[in-house]
Amino acid sequence: MEPAQRIQELDLVVARVTAVAAHPGARGPSVQLTLDLGGRGSRETALPVALEEAGELVDTQVVCAVGGEDAVVLAVHPHDVGLVLLRPDREVENGSPVA
Repeated sequence: MEPAQRIQELDLVVARVTAVAAHPGARGPSVQLTLDLGGRGSRETALPVALEEAGELVDTQVVCAVGGEDAVVLAVHPHDVGLVLLRPDREVENGSPVA
């Protein structure tokens, strides 16, 4: 199967971060994000960053993979800095599919 076909099989959408909270019981720095997926409702997911870093994420949009009731925020793991989240370069409707 071609890489482009595999990407189309993933359910990638844009979500808005509506809340950030400490992630109790996490082994390392981690926060719990609440994501607004537009007409698809909301989801909660963990992100391995410190609460101080994540506070600025509220009201920003991110790209996430959705499966059932789960969502995973997509990020790049560069060698020289922490996580770099994938985001649209301009505002779009929450829940918009990524192609």
